[in-house]
Amino acid sequence: MSLTIVPATPAHFPAIIDVLVEAFVHDPGFARLIPQPDPQAKKLRALFDLQIHKQYAAFGNIDIAMDEEGSLVGVSLWDRPDGNHSLKDQVKLLPHLVHIFGVKTAHLVAAELHSARFHPKFPHWYLYVIATKESARGTGVGTELLGSGIARAGDEAIYLEATSTRAAQLYHRLGFVSLGYIPSNAEGPQELAMWRPPTLPTT
Repeated sequence: MSLTIVPATPAHFPAIIDVLVEAFVHDPGFARLIPQPDPQAKKLRALFDLQIHKQYAAFGNIDIAMDEEGSLVGVSLWDRPDGNHSLKDQVKLLPHLVHIFGVKTAHLVAAELHSARFHPKFPHWYLYVIATKESARGTGVGTELLGSGIARAGDEAIYLEATSTRAAQLYHRLGFVSLGYIPSNAEGPQELAMWRPPTLPTT
C-alpha cells in the first residue's frame, strides 16, 4: 500500500475520531480508563473528540496516513517535548470531562495521573496512541506512522506504552527498549513502558 503521512487538519477530525474509536473500543487499557458500561462507545468517542479538538490540535502533533485513494487509514497522536500542555491547560479540560463522565471523572483523572507518574522526567516526545483503520490493518500503516514520528524526533527521545506483545515487538525493532511494566491493580494486561533514548552527542 502506498501511503502519505501528513499533519491533520480540522477537516480530518471526524474521520480521525472514527478510526480511534474503532481501534480502541475493545482495548483493555481504555476499558479501564472509561467508566463502564459505555453503550455504543459514546463516552470513548466523546473523550477522543475532546482530546483532538482541545488538546492535540493545540499542544501536540496529529499525524494521519492517507492511502493512494486519499482515504484516511491511520492516525497517531504525539505530545511534543516543549509543547506538553501545562497543569493550567489540563484544568481547563475538567468541565468538559465532568460533562462526559459526571461523578466518575475522578476515576479517569486518577488513572491518568497514575500513568503520568511513570513517564521519564527527561524531555521527550510521547506517543499517546497510534491506530489503523480495521480494513487497513496488517498493511504497514502503523509502521509508517511510527517511522514518520521517529524521523521528526530526530536525536530526541521518545516514550510510549505498549499494550500488546505484538506492538512491543514492533517498537523493539524500531529501537525502543523496555523500561518495565507499569504497576496496576486493575484486571487485564499491564502496559509496557518503552523508551527510545536520545542520540548521544558525537563531540
